[in-house]
Amino acid sequence: MIVRLLFFILVFAIGWIIYRQFMKAFSAKSKTPAKKASKDQDETMVKCTLCGTFVPQSHAVYNHEQLPFCCTEHQQANRSS
Repeated sequence: MIVRLLFFILVFAIGWIIYRQFMKAFSAKSKTPAKKASKDQDETMVKCTLCGTFVPQSHAVYNHEQLPFCCTEHQQANRSS
């Protein structure tokens, strides 16, 4: 009787581990493409004040007047002008 109970517990545990691995792999495959696509589409581009190059808003460098620049060199060049 105890052997049967231990056998069913072992079968349940193995089944549960397989189920969790399957669900983890399935959810990772279904979420990855949608996340990347929405990130690429939602990123707004800003124009560098000095050279006119478009850069993503998250990568732009801003000065105290909130003017966007593509790099710190252009920000410093504008400051010295």
